[in-house]
Amino acid sequence: MVLSLEEKLSCMRSLNWDYTTGPEEMLAVLDGRIEKAGPFDQKTLLVRSLERLHWEYVVSLWGIERIKALYTPELSRRIWPKGRRRLFDFAVGILRKEPVSPSEWGSEYSESVRHTFLSDRWNRP
Repeated sequence: MVLSLEEKLSCMRSLNWDYTTGPEEMLAVLDGRIEKAGPFDQKTLLVRSLERLHWEYVVSLWGIERIKALYTPELSRRIWPKGRRRLFDFAVGILRKEPVSPSEWGSEYSESVRHTFLSDRWNRP
């Protein structure tokens, strides 16, 4: 999907509703024309994009190669909520052709889910 300039500016407006930084300045940061605009550098802007935009828009704005390059464990820790962070870790791992865990069996997650499926109703008094 290729975004027009107006669509890109609209995405930038949705990312900075709580700051006075203009969407044109944010787009310049995204494109690498300037280092920083207000509180936004490229990593901060990518985190905001991942948290608040649909994946298709994130890929259209940033491109897969730049996402793979900028997405580090440090950046991942800044994504909120934790569930969304796991999804992006998984997606970027696939894009980088890294081995990814297909499920969470054996983790604390599987222990909490196990009790919802395997109740102990037959052994209760």
